[in-house]
Amino acid sequence: MTPSHRTHRCEKILSHVLLSLLLVTLAAPGFTARPPAAATASTPLKLEYHLFLSRPSTHILSVQIDVSNVQKSHVDFVMPAWSPGRYAIYNFAKNVQQFEATNSSGQPLPWANTDKQTWRVDARNAGGAVRVRYRVYANDLTGSFSQFDTRHANVNGAGIYMYVASHKRDPLTLTVVAPPGEKIYSGFSLSTSNESFNVPNYDRLIDTPMEISSHDEVAQFKDHGKIFRVVVDASGEGSESPAKWTQELAKGLHKIVHSEMSMMAEPDFQAYTFLFHVTPFITEGDGMEHLNSTEIMIRGATGSDSLTEAEETAAHEFFHVWNVKRLRPAALGPFDYTTEDYTRSLWFAEGLTQYYSYVHLLRSGLWSHEDFLDHLAGEIQQLSEEPGRTLMSAESSSFHAWFYDRAPQMQQTNFVNSTISYYNKGAILGMLLDLEIRERTEGRKSLDNVLRSMYNKFYRAPAATYYLPGRGYTEHDILEALNGVSGTDFTDFFKLYIAGTRPLPYAQVLAGAGLRLSVSTEAGAAPSIGVLTKAANTGVKIAAVRPGGAADRANLSRGDILIAVDQLSLATQPLSERLKMYRPGAIVPFTVERGGQRMQIFVKLDPPVANDYEIEPASGASAAAVRIRGGWLRAGK
Repeated sequence: MTPSHRTHRCEKILSHVLLSLLLVTLAAPGFTARPPAAATASTPLKLEYHLFLSRPSTHILSVQIDVSNVQKSHVDFVMPAWSPGRYAIYNFAKNVQQFEATNSSGQPLPWANTDKQTWRVDARNAGGAVRVRYRVYANDLTGSFSQFDTRHANVNGAGIYMYVASHKRDPLTLTVVAPPGEKIYSGFSLSTSNESFNVPNYDRLIDTPMEISSHDEVAQFKDHGKIFRVVVDASGEGSESPAKWTQELAKGLHKIVHSEMSMMAEPDFQAYTFLFHVTPFITEGDGMEHLNSTEIMIRGATGSDSLTEAEETAAHEFFHVWNVKRLRPAALGPFDYTTEDYTRSLWFAEGLTQYYSYVHLLRSGLWSHEDFLDHLAGEIQQLSEEPGRTLMSAESSSFHAWFYDRAPQMQQTNFVNSTISYYNKGAILGMLLDLEIRERTEGRKSLDNVLRSMYNKFYRAPAATYYLPGRGYTEHDILEALNGVSGTDFTDFFKLYIAGTRPLPYAQVLAGAGLRLSVSTEAGAAPSIGVLTKAANTGVKIAAVRPGGAADRANLSRGDILIAVDQLSLATQPLSERLKMYRPGAIVPFTVERGGQRMQIFVKLDPPVANDYEIEPASGASAAAVRIRGGWLRAGK
């Protein structure tokens, strides 16, 4: 357990007199001292959690935590600042209200906040038992937050349940008190009527989302001797035949699960639950991985488009069963929930998972070769359009995820020009590493072997902590695994393309598999001025200016509103359509509004941006390269 978990060595190093004085101060109103951070072994506590669902119209959940076998003078209850799988500080404590503490006789106990997320309860008169109650406001349907309304309760534990400092490892029980007729779906149990659950530790508690309702559609299948349950919550207009949609989804998921289970070692669960929410009442889709479940949000209604999106998202989240949840970076488990847990390996943990979602959509038969190559070409196009690719490496993107992984931004940033996505570049690196290994080993090995080797070494090893078997890996461990599987040295590849920002070697690596990257511009494409825009009442507003582009050279600025091109309104026709009448190199007058003032700015147009990326067979490829390509694209290999 790391020092920042707010355990308290002071009990061992302060004298009895000083400790007594400290506790007198603690009981006084307004006490706000921050607890020491060093860790000590603690006698296990008996922990009983209750979740009460009573007034859905208020969106307020009630939590009760009973702590027995208390032997210390105080107990610290801590609300996480973030949730694993989403690398952003959310400060869940801001939605906590009406905290109270009592002893075994129901008498109030003094308490005080020691920081923004810690409630310290004076336990000197507790008689060995402390009960705390508090309420949490919850009305956001995402993979990180919770929602309680008249339709359902969707519970993601990190924002709901506090933990007792120094006792995250202790076993606990959870009892859900829901209205009659409600069913409970979670990775805790396949039974929907169970209301009480034995949980190995706090980490497992918050790693197991729950959907509590009476209207969800359910399907089930078996694969590799394990049970897979599909639970669908569909709401809003436009959803047609949710029951039929659920059955169709289960068929696709079965193919994905079978493909991924066939590649990787058998996971240590007997049942797995897919929780889906399909609704128009969210701003964007989402997906979050868990040890034996996943929660996926689809914006829209049940139909063919949402079915495809659900399958593609599930292919990613289910591969996390191995990559991230069990085979994990060293910083990710056990967790420090009070502050950021930094890692440089999200490009591997998330990016390679994205790559393997594509691989298994191909291997499962849900995608054709063309679908597979088109999606990879799309990833290459996305990265090529990011100015940040020359500034930020895959490792740096991973490390700085806390700044932009759906993190709230009160201050304007230049992230759009200075960052890249570790999902995006990681997926491309996955493709390049896979093909490079295949070429170096003449098709005998692949990236599959690296994943399996690392899983055996780092997850199946004896447990290093209470959290899970095995231990986390470092960047050096990834390099060693690549070298070991391929029998070659990937040090330069790592230095240039993963730790560095050197342009990726598409031509060289693709040629080894008898492939080439084709980049072109569609006929009739408009010249470019190098801006990202969003709609405004009088035209379009510049959301970002690409460095070195036409707009940048003309001194256009983020926040400028483009009113007209050559006096032709941009409120009635898109910018790209207006620009189609000009040739690249033309100097065009724009009417611009900046700070409430209108002005005219002349812009020399750039050529159209390349927008057609394809990965296709290369002419004249060697027989060896064609064999490698065939092995890569062959379903089930």
